[in-house]
Amino acid sequence: MIYVTLGTMFLGFDRLVKAMDSIAASNDEPVIMQTGMSKVLPKHCEHFDFRSHEEVMALQREARVIVAHAGIGAALDALRAERPLVVVPRLKRHGEHLNNHQVEIAEAIVRRGWGRMVMDMADLAEAVAHPPDVPAQYRPAREPLVAAVKAMVDRVASARGGGHG
Repeated sequence: MIYVTLGTMFLGFDRLVKAMDSIAASNDEPVIMQTGMSKVLPKHCEHFDFRSHEEVMALQREARVIVAHAGIGAALDALRAERPLVVVPRLKRHGEHLNNHQVEIAEAIVRRGWGRMVMDMADLAEAVAHPPDVPAQYRPAREPLVAAVKAMVDRVASARGGGHG
């Protein structure tokens, strides 16, 4: 299954809806799309506007690949679900966002090896058919922070000659 998320932006992302709907029309693999506020809805995909985070994460864990707008939350959810990620930035020139900051986010995702960026919808079918590998090294930022704080507490406790229990 391919899971697609457009996020919660108040503007539509018609380019991605249409491109993924076209892929779904010529593909036997199910496509489930979170359409958010988009007015254009797919004809060949199961779709919904919003669901709970738990429901979305369950869908993402089942997906073969996740196609997402280049939002930070969408990228982090895909990483937590441990699924391949293809990001398609919303662009100002298409009226999909107020600026082009999602291009910078998508570039950062690619630099970190967390996913693949698609700028041209003509490249989307190939990216979905052959998604990037799931990053082996991803750990949410909270985990190393908690480990560092625990290590510091242990060092302080050891220096004082006692435990922190």
